[in-house]
Amino acid sequence: MGGPQEAGSVVVESVVIVPVAMMVVLLVVQVCLWAHAATLVQGAATAGEQAATAGGGSPTAGQIEARAELTATASQVVLDPSVQARVITGGVVEVKVSGTTESIIPWLRLPVSATRTGLSQEFRESG
Repeated sequence: MGGPQEAGSVVVESVVIVPVAMMVVLLVVQVCLWAHAATLVQGAATAGEQAATAGGGSPTAGQIEARAELTATASQVVLDPSVQARVITGGVVEVKVSGTTESIIPWLRLPVSATRTGLSQEFRESG
């Protein structure tokens, strides 16, 4: 049977192991939250790109659609969202969505971003 020294070492081990185990659990939750936020940002960028490149679409329509998608799906997960849409050379539209994840660990704010590009679709008469 263990003596008083063994009982004391169990307490010391617990004081060290429990906080480390809790930090590992919190890090895993933070990484999962980041992955979820990255997926939502990618979805918003895709929705914005589709709205911007569709027939009659515009970069402004892409920004509005991407913001609406973020509001509908990621308002509690993605903080400080930023949406930019612009036309680059050759009728290519670029939509960029970025932000940071909600923080479980106070000092850890992970960035998320996604950029989608697509060719603007226009109806042209033949001839």
